[in-house]
Amino acid sequence: MTKDQVDKILKSIDYYTSFKKMMNHAYPNINYGKRLGELSFDSIFDADKQYVFNGDTSKEQFENWTKILNTKKSTEEELLVVCLKIFDWGNVLKGNVTSALDLYEQKKLKKYIHSISKLLTSEKSIKKSDISQEEILWSSGWTKVYSFMNPEILIYDSRVSAFLNYTLINCYENLSDVQKNNFHQLTSHLFNFSGAINRERKVSKTYGFKNQHPKGIKGFNANLVSSWITQLTKEELKIDESIRAFERAFFMLGFDLKQLKNNS
Repeated sequence: MTKDQVDKILKSIDYYTSFKKMMNHAYPNINYGKRLGELSFDSIFDADKQYVFNGDTSKEQFENWTKILNTKKSTEEELLVVCLKIFDWGNVLKGNVTSALDLYEQKKLKKYIHSISKLLTSEKSIKKSDISQEEILWSSGWTKVYSFMNPEILIYDSRVSAFLNYTLINCYENLSDVQKNNFHQLTSHLFNFSGAINRERKVSKTYGFKNQHPKGIKGFNANLVSSWITQLTKEELKIDESIRAFERAFFMLGFDLKQLKNNS
């Protein structure tokens, strides 16, 4: 799969027109539980404006993490500390700490970070031969590290992917058989994965998404494809918002698809 192929598929299923309509819809009365209560949004990007995430990390800290991850002079120790801080910020320490420490102890963390940096700019899916490392790390923690390395890369977690999938299936019912075939070519590279208990973040198996938790090279490629969809939508519709704004809006709106459907 290439970025150009993704663009052709999105055009063939009229996704950009569908997204433009969804962009200006209201998304009322979403109950986020005791901490946030009920929120309503006038549009997709109003959800970005009302974005709420646990923690009090400053914009300056975020920028410093990006700088360290992208500076060739950064030491193994500095890169390890930043990875651990990102895992802590994202509340995804389990498992991710071990993988980062393993690379650090082998003195391979710096090499890995720099090799991944190049792959994040790719406009085609990654193969094992594209990286010298034995495997590409992908998890709910590493997707956050990759997003800090490259501002054009989405954090591909269960909430972001849930709403992205929701925008894709919105145009499905009126597609011809040929268009549906194109649609499935795209969705076969993306994932349907569960989030919190009692929250609906999966769409029907009918649409062709992988119904499992992403990992490894398949997770990394899904992260690329999801980011391309967002980048292309921003470009095609001339949306004056950052990829981070898309991500924050998707994070808020992907909280519970059941509520979106019930309140629409």
